[in-house]
Amino acid sequence: MINNSILIIPIHFYSNAYTQKEQICKDNKRKTGIYRWTNVVSGKNYIGSSVDLSIRFRYYLNTNFLKRQIDINNSKIYRALLKYGYSSFNLEVIEYCDPIILIEREQYYLDNLKPEYNILKVAGSSFRRKHSKKTIERMRIVHLYRKHSKAYPVIVINNKTSEIKLFPSIRQAAKFTGIYYSHLYKCLRKNKSYIEKEYYITRNLDVNNGN
Repeated sequence: MINNSILIIPIHFYSNAYTQKEQICKDNKRKTGIYRWTNVVSGKNYIGSSVDLSIRFRYYLNTNFLKRQIDINNSKIYRALLKYGYSSFNLEVIEYCDPIILIEREQYYLDNLKPEYNILKVAGSSFRRKHSKKTIERMRIVHLYRKHSKAYPVIVINNKTSEIKLFPSIRQAAKFTGIYYSHLYKCLRKNKSYIEKEYYITRNLDVNNGN
């Protein structure tokens, strides 16, 4: 049964994300905000957020991406989308907001809607975990590697497991994470780092993911 503990009037409502893919991406291009997936069969919900909703939705609507990610993070919403199909889900853009308050607004909906598909109940919690001693040691090794090497590999940190992987190129890092190469290339070229819920990716000498 759908949780209606708070009244939500969505900015955008899509009854079939797959057939409305182009419209979804067009409506939400470069928009920051909160979204909700609702399984019309079970009534279960998922609340998510993104600084660029259009990019996030393109990932959702790529079944190959979902299958790859399931092997990495065991996402409930990814599994449900693949199991039931997009036609069994409604997608809503609940709210647009400033990136500065994005985590705060996501937490508001998590607290009030208590979505069943969300594994993490604290918004942005994957970024706030303290690094283990093992992870800190791995980071030290990465620093030493860069200090004594002319090469500047791409570093990928799994935000859930804290596992660190080195890749000799952005293209290989993009392939591993399932992130579009062109998007990752632009982010790393401009900001030197890229953050999403699953991964922290950087080419900086200073490696930390906001913990």
